[in-house]
Amino acid sequence: MNLTKEFVTTWTPQLRAAHEAARAAADAIRGQFGQRFISAYKGPHDVQLTADITSQKIIVDSLRESFPHYGIVAEEGDHDEWGREEFLWAVDPLDGTNNFGYGIAHCALSLTLFQDESAVLALVADPLADRTFHLTQGGRLIPAPAPTYGVPLHRATLSLVTGYAEDGRDWGHGFTGWMSSRCKRVVNMWAPALDLALVAGGAIDAMVCRDAALLDVCGGMFLVEESGGHVVDLHGDPLTVRRSLHDRPVSFIAARNPSLVADLVSEVRAYNASA
Repeated sequence: MNLTKEFVTTWTPQLRAAHEAARAAADAIRGQFGQRFISAYKGPHDVQLTADITSQKIIVDSLRESFPHYGIVAEEGDHDEWGREEFLWAVDPLDGTNNFGYGIAHCALSLTLFQDESAVLALVADPLADRTFHLTQGGRLIPAPAPTYGVPLHRATLSLVTGYAEDGRDWGHGFTGWMSSRCKRVVNMWAPALDLALVAGGAIDAMVCRDAALLDVCGGMFLVEESGGHVVDLHGDPLTVRRSLHDRPVSFIAARNPSLVADLVSEVRAYNASA
């Protein structure tokens, strides 16, 4: 494919392809909502549903038809290797698999495009509520985020995400208790891409994430940061989503309000010191 400069910098064709792929996959799996058609167990706390496989095949086939020379990394099957192609799609075909299977309407399809190290496009599509969040490099978040009012920590709703390993889950249980009297509420909804899209849009105030896989959070991290929010590691240093983060667990704090980010860094530090 012979890419012109305009083609690469506007990202309009890539965004259109992402929309088409996500829409087709959502239409295909929507009827399976609330049905646990389990194709594999992925450990004591996670499963693979037939909806995961169906969604991924449709998305991968659609993106490959539109951009045959782009690489693709995806969660299921033979596509789980991060390639070295200049352009690489990162696909989570069903963010919130357990929620989808149990009939909990909090899940999404997440597509992110990387050019070399940098994310340049992200789309997070809710297949049930028919809402889609998307953003390209240098563009504006769609739908437009709610106004920022500088919600203080004691009034904030916090999404907490941890990896499936037992030490991460134990940390999450302890941190939830630590924060219970320090913020309005802590939610653990097991769909991090959608949660981060809601942080970018202003519906959730912040996220604390410990030891996630990059594939699960890269699109949402891009939505928050590129729309003017703040993403830092657990020590408070800025953290930009980049392809090379895939080889280790990703931990961060994300919010639109920088004061809330700073307060949460302090709370994580204090909790870790007390544990």
